[in-house]
Amino acid sequence: MLNKEIKGAIFILIAAMLWGTTGTAQGLAPENASSAVIGTLRILIGGFALLLIAILKNGFKDSPPWPKLLTLTGMAGVALYQITFFYGVKFAGVAVGTVVGIGSAPISAGILSILFLKEKIQRKWYISTTLALIGLLFISFGGKKYDLNFNFLGILLALMAGFSYSLYTLISKKLLIYHKVDAVMAVLFLGGATLLCPILFFHDNSWIFTPRGIAISLHLGLFATAVSYMFFIRGLKFVKVSTTATLSLMEPLTATILGITILKEKPNLYSIIGIIFIFIGIFILTFDKKIN
Repeated sequence: MLNKEIKGAIFILIAAMLWGTTGTAQGLAPENASSAVIGTLRILIGGFALLLIAILKNGFKDSPPWPKLLTLTGMAGVALYQITFFYGVKFAGVAVGTVVGIGSAPISAGILSILFLKEKIQRKWYISTTLALIGLLFISFGGKKYDLNFNFLGILLALMAGFSYSLYTLISKKLLIYHKVDAVMAVLFLGGATLLCPILFFHDNSWIFTPRGIAISLHLGLFATAVSYMFFIRGLKFVKVSTTATLSLMEPLTATILGITILKEKPNLYSIIGIIFIFIGIFILTFDKKIN
């Protein structure tokens, strides 16, 4: 029988794999679909689905009062991630924005977990995170089309995206002490979606009501958000915040593999090397008990 730490790590990896489908889903979306609207719809639909699940499972029954500042900060973190990552990629370019945004998350998570949760960082975290970040660099810069626009604002926004991801992960961990798993995700994501809803009034939303638009929206909301975060929050109960962020690097790895298999993107040596590095890093962090 798997111990709790490995079980939790597997749950996080499943969640990250589901997150990794978002890029492919956006690639299959109608041409007039805005990334900002897609991101908002994703957490809006996912938030309502998580709320329904929490109600059906009595997630709010006998629940103590929610700490206002902590809860609002978590909601803001969810919303802030969507905005800062999207605009970070827009200004800095896909390659730089992705590397800085996703790659900085494990570092932010490690710092936050030490400061606020007093977590002890194991040596294998440093090794696995370094390997995974090297792999991410290879994947990001391994394509034929590079966008090496080192825009200061874009990089700053991407850093904020990595920080905001780590922030709402940290807050989720703290809220789990007093509240049930389904309730925590429902409150944070529905709150984050509420903050982002004004975006829907400033973009073309006609594509949402097409068959493809409906399919993409439901996939992103139900599977890439609701189902994925059900796994994520359960894994978070048994895994350190710092470890969680590193395991989440399975997301860009999944996106790369789906890009190759579904979108017919041609891999090159850099992409293959990157995939191998990330796999090794995640394996060390999840299963290697010899390195502590």
